[in-house]
Amino acid sequence: MSNTRNRLVAPRNVVNTKQIYIFYILKELAKGNTVFGNKIYEDFKNRFSDTSLPFPVSTGTIYDTLYDLENRGYVVSTWEGDEFLNKRSKKLYSITDRGIEYYKTHVADYVDNLRKSKSLLDLIIDMLIK
Repeated sequence: MSNTRNRLVAPRNVVNTKQIYIFYILKELAKGNTVFGNKIYEDFKNRFSDTSLPFPVSTGTIYDTLYDLENRGYVVSTWEGDEFLNKRSKKLYSITDRGIEYYKTHVADYVDNLRKSKSLLDLIIDMLIK
């Protein structure tokens, strides 16, 4: 008996959730927007709430991504809150020059790969239904 099995090999670079978070966070920061973990979560949750196949939104991955961006030097963070009024603090992020450079250098290639993958998937769908 053979141990080989048939399997579909998906196109590479179709969706890398963490990479999408990275580029979205850097894009929002480059526009001058304030970014914190729960805002990113809500943005993705709201954007994909009505889709037939929900986007895998995870606060753990979002916070891991923000931490990774800070370690790479692409963003810096500060805490905001008022201990006197007993308001909960939140960590706000801003982009660095290095983060802007990374975004400008790499986002076009990533989007191009997504478009190529979408095009390939469209061809596969056409082959299966036509």
